[in-house]
Amino acid sequence: MAELQQASERGIVVVNLTQCISGKVNMGGYATGNALEHAGVISGFDLTVEAALTKLHFLLSQDLSADQIRARMQQNLRGELTED
Repeated sequence: MAELQQASERGIVVVNLTQCISGKVNMGGYATGNALEHAGVISGFDLTVEAALTKLHFLLSQDLSADQIRARMQQNLRGELTED
């Protein structure tokens, strides 16, 4: 966890994803998710690995700060996240 926290503090955006066919990442439901969140890891909710990589690539090209990228990763920009 220390390495993830150090990466986050250096401005590296770390995203927690699931490979399950359905469902979302639940950062607050389990001890591991809580620890990841505390280390600065953000939830990818129900993003696929491919969608997360594409979204990160796009956001990194927009000259945004790490905090802005973290916020936009958790927003539905083009239908990549399931609306609740």
